[in-house]
Amino acid sequence: MKVIGSALRGWRVRTSVAVMAAALAVGMGQAVGVGQAGAMPVHPPGTQPVSGTLEPALDCVPAPEQPNPVVILGGFGAVGDIRATLDKQMAGITGGIRDIGGCPLIFGYGIIGPMQAAAPVSESAGQLRDFVTKVLAATGAPKVDIVAHSSGALIANYYLKFLHGGPSVDRAVYLAPVTAGTNAATLIGGRDLPGSPDGLAGILTDATNPLRDTVFRGVQGALDCLAGSQVTTALLAGGLTVPGVHYSVLATRGDQVLTPPGTASFIDDPTVENDFFEDLYPDAGLSTHATLPMHPDAAGWVIERLLTE
Repeated sequence: MKVIGSALRGWRVRTSVAVMAAALAVGMGQAVGVGQAGAMPVHPPGTQPVSGTLEPALDCVPAPEQPNPVVILGGFGAVGDIRATLDKQMAGITGGIRDIGGCPLIFGYGIIGPMQAAAPVSESAGQLRDFVTKVLAATGAPKVDIVAHSSGALIANYYLKFLHGGPSVDRAVYLAPVTAGTNAATLIGGRDLPGSPDGLAGILTDATNPLRDTVFRGVQGALDCLAGSQVTTALLAGGLTVPGVHYSVLATRGDQVLTPPGTASFIDDPTVENDFFEDLYPDAGLSTHATLPMHPDAAGWVIERLLTE
């Protein structure tokens, strides 16, 4: 707990990364528990803690009928036992990939303290680039496929567009991806700072507010998910897609994090397959942002996209 002088008008702000991470993670829907360098957003060095990764063992041999290893990226909100959370969230997808002879590789990125995806998107995308390089070297595969949920797609898009990832990737298969970005109110999930004259949402959206770096330090990855952020703006400028990569997007009408549903996730490009889960699987019921990757029909959709020529 830290008292922030007269600017806070007597109210206190918890600056613990773990506390803010947990609050923001719930707001983003915690589940179960080619490149133009001049356009690339760069975060000032030293402003964020160095983040870590969780890398799976690279001991899987892809079958000839499914030669591309599949790098799987979860979203913002895997807090605590990150590996267990991601394994549980992606179990249906990883099982389906193994059933077709593929190699599913869940990659944890941007880990600061107890949370994945807390680091700046640029930093996490660099970690993804390095991991893909390791995967290709270990497996001998010419390319990987990427399956990503939520902010994992933002990381993938940054890697593809700004870090020259296109030649290494065949398919980008996205579930409720952060494309156009979310807004402050949904990001914080209704949480606030009692007594705050501006509120968390106000602080979050005002880059000139001196409290923003204090309150949200260590969760730059969340700020990068905002519509109009430096990252989302740069990615959308001039088109998001990279030639040679096959993109597919599955959004849900029940998305309470990326709003309006569809608009916030779909990629505006005639070559991209954009679908609503509920339109493809009308008998499955409404899905939410967090539960979409765990739905059997969504897992089946992922496998179909990976098998599409």
